[in-house]
Amino acid sequence: MSEFQGKYKFLIITIYLLVSYLTFSQTIGNEFLSNRFTRPERYVDVSSPFTLEGYTKIGESSTLELWIDLKTTSLRVVDKRSRYIWGDVITTHEAYSEMNDTWKAIAKSIILIEYFDDRGISNVIGSADETVEKSYTKVKDGIEFRFNFKKVDISFLLSVRVSEDRIVFQLKNGTIKESGNYTLASVIFAPFLGSTVSNEIDGYVFVPDGPGALIRFSKPAHYLNWFEKRVYGKDYGIDNLASVNDLRSKRPNDFLREEPSILTPVFGIVHGVKKNAIFGVVTSGKEYSSIIAYPSGILTFYNWSSAKFLYRQKYLQPTSRSGAGIQVAQKDMNKFDAELEISFLTGSDADYVGMAKYYRDNYLKHILSKKIVGNDVPIAISLIGSDIEKRVIGYRTIPITTFKQMEKIVSELKSSGVGNLKVIISGWQKGGIHGNKISKFSFEDSLGDLDDLMNLLKNSKKDGYDVYLLDNVTKVTEKQINLKKEVGINLSQSVIYEDRDNRELWLYRSYYTNIVLASQYVFEKITKLTEKGIQNFALNEYGSKLYGDLKYGHEFFRSDALKLVEKTLEGIRKKVNSLYLSNPNDYTWKYVDGILDIPMNCSQYLFETDTVPFLQIVLSGSIDYFAPYVNNSFFSRIDILKMIEYGALPSFLLTWVDNYLIKKTPLWDYPSTKYGDWKIKIIETYKEVSDALKNVRGAKIVDRFVIEPGIVVVSYDNGKSIVVNYTPKTYVLNEQKIKPQSWIVTNLNSINLGVGRK
Repeated sequence: MSEFQGKYKFLIITIYLLVSYLTFSQTIGNEFLSNRFTRPERYVDVSSPFTLEGYTKIGESSTLELWIDLKTTSLRVVDKRSRYIWGDVITTHEAYSEMNDTWKAIAKSIILIEYFDDRGISNVIGSADETVEKSYTKVKDGIEFRFNFKKVDISFLLSVRVSEDRIVFQLKNGTIKESGNYTLASVIFAPFLGSTVSNEIDGYVFVPDGPGALIRFSKPAHYLNWFEKRVYGKDYGIDNLASVNDLRSKRPNDFLREEPSILTPVFGIVHGVKKNAIFGVVTSGKEYSSIIAYPSGILTFYNWSSAKFLYRQKYLQPTSRSGAGIQVAQKDMNKFDAELEISFLTGSDADYVGMAKYYRDNYLKHILSKKIVGNDVPIAISLIGSDIEKRVIGYRTIPITTFKQMEKIVSELKSSGVGNLKVIISGWQKGGIHGNKISKFSFEDSLGDLDDLMNLLKNSKKDGYDVYLLDNVTKVTEKQINLKKEVGINLSQSVIYEDRDNRELWLYRSYYTNIVLASQYVFEKITKLTEKGIQNFALNEYGSKLYGDLKYGHEFFRSDALKLVEKTLEGIRKKVNSLYLSNPNDYTWKYVDGILDIPMNCSQYLFETDTVPFLQIVLSGSIDYFAPYVNNSFFSRIDILKMIEYGALPSFLLTWVDNYLIKKTPLWDYPSTKYGDWKIKIIETYKEVSDALKNVRGAKIVDRFVIEPGIVVVSYDNGKSIVVNYTPKTYVLNEQKIKPQSWIVTNLNSINLGVGRK
């Protein structure tokens, strides 16, 4: 590729994508009804179809009554505040009669189990099945069932109790007994609680996909798959690393951004927006759980959602040296106590906003106790120091942005009015981003003397910006680790790796470091850096990838990995002034000051109807969170407005050199990172986002309301609201004009703006 071709490749691609996007937008009509946005709500009254006939009251609190059919184990819950009755299914409904006998029983069950036979074939059965032996003991505020699934020789104890506004389900690992050829694969508590038929009730299922997603109740559709994602992402010690989508094809992984994962162990169901809702939180066994949702038309005509607890999975057992093998079930069970709390919300709290506030205030209060102080809005600029370049024979490390060039970038931005810079430096180690030995502590000589870096740090204190050194000890290349000693081992006794689809790429394969070694290395590096006076650190992948190491005889399970990561971050937190993590899981939040690369869109599966900022509502006011890089596909006018609406901060990935000069490095697929090309955009973006978010910095989001497609009001607890107009037309709201694709800050909230709840 010539220099001319390299410099203008990005421009040609951008023009092509823009023309394609405009053509697509004209085709679909109103793009603001797509699942990248949130639709306006319908505030309609709903009535419960359930009665308590045939059910026995088991326990109650000041808020709830728990009723159970002791013959089938079917559930009813009465919310005393609204008198709304929650249930599973009505046996006289046509949708129920069309299910087969197995699913009829499951629909009335307090627990569903999945099991494997001795050939690894799975099947399901519910506690309402006539072959299941049931006995129970009433306990304080609830009941304890002993189930014996005689058909498969699996038994256990399940406790269900009422606690204030929650129903708590608990299955302790020590009570599980397997006495035959069948083994327990998974369990789901009260799978059909809150289920609806087709679109008979107005409402939706909420799932924590990316920032959050809604699956609105609708008529049955012929989807080829349902929603099921592991909490905290895949367990690379056992999970298949290839994903299948609705089109029955493997999702290409040659993207700069990965598909969103689940960072929080929650789900929700709404029956009538601002009327009635349930909100589930996995409180024990999170690392071995998945969030599931079945839209109407998949298996049954019911919409239903819950959490699944995974005791065993299938994995590839090798049968030859070439890597061929067969799928078999885990021999040993994952050991954990499964606990799910389902809370009942009513009135103004009964929607995804209320769920986010409830989760924040009742489950994360001690984690999100910090409050952001001051109104100086930050911006993150990630500067690439060095990386390896492929040669005819071997490779070499090349400088991409030297320490002095970094200092010049910072100086220019500061003098242009860009305040509160968070400067994140990658590739500072010897060998650059993809060539540094993760077990070694070193600095890349080609970037300048260590004094140049220390001078940058010294100036940061004087000029009011912060410098973070970024490291990634988790997902690495073959140049960075010892493939025989440092790579994680999966249940197949193979090294844990992930390939990109394009095998023509240099270093297309990434390896996952043994989690114990990764934790040791990062702690040792940070200790040495703090001894040199470097106090701010950022980590990529470590807070978002959770996996064990399953080498025979030395098993280190996913639950062990979670505890180790927490312990390591706790130790790091005591040493550093500030810690940033990239897209981290919620168990890390108590240790961080900033979150990089927060998801801003859901996975956009066909059945997902809306993207909602559940995650941002939870974090608002407590932790700074930064949107994906503006110069990496998040640069459109819509994206900037979404940043303002979600309260997300801007970030850029920058190099001093032009991209055609790094085309032989692993960074070749970043289309445009040259600082000189983006300087004006950085200044413009920062000033606009700062002008908006300085008014609500440190405040928590307390409400969000979509007036009509593309017109959104977000209210904060300091009395301010931001109104965003995504549309190409001026919008008048309570005599205030919001220009096309613009925003305003107002002291009025959604209620006194004249868009209050009906």
